[in-house]
Amino acid sequence: MKGPMNRRDLLAAGAGLTLTCFPFRLASSLQASDERKHASDQGTARHPVLVRSGFTRKPNGADERAPSPSGMFDTEVVRSSDSEGRLAIFVFPPGDHHPYRGAPLHVHHEQDEWIYVMTGEFVAEVGGERMRLKPGDSLLMPMKVPHRWSVAQDSHCGAIHLYTPAGLMETEWASVAQSEDPKNQEARKAEFEKHGLTLLGEALNKEEIDRTL
Repeated sequence: MKGPMNRRDLLAAGAGLTLTCFPFRLASSLQASDERKHASDQGTARHPVLVRSGFTRKPNGADERAPSPSGMFDTEVVRSSDSEGRLAIFVFPPGDHHPYRGAPLHVHHEQDEWIYVMTGEFVAEVGGERMRLKPGDSLLMPMKVPHRWSVAQDSHCGAIHLYTPAGLMETEWASVAQSEDPKNQEARKAEFEKHGLTLLGEALNKEEIDRTL
């Protein structure tokens, strides 16, 4: 009795063709797919990644005590190396942050961005639609859709940010990325492009945040 048919033979039979009749590119693609699957099956087993409260993940996979809240992303709990490039997760830790401060208007070319609010309030704008986010709210900001978000009036807040696939969001950013000086705009735009984003405009201002219900 003939043995089970593998995926490549099944595709060829279903089309009424032998493998040699496939266009070269399709045959190569099938072979590469099988090779990737085989490599994954034979790869090193993945393990849980536990990050204790108050710690952050270093690029080499080690943990270190996280700094007190000061920047937009202070704690990274999942790095791309932990998830074969599929995921990066940052924690904007609950604490006192600068009110009315957030990310400028930008667009991701290959990453979906997701935010979950733990405490306090944020205001986000996605595709021109503005909304206020309160504790327990979550929001998906899809790739290729311009968006921005900011801390609202209350300085005490905290959130979780997720990017998938991880992309280059976790790599080090030059300080010019946060500059609002007009003379630095070209360097700022270049820094965003280097990380897979396009800078489109500024962050939400106080008036825009205050009038968003």
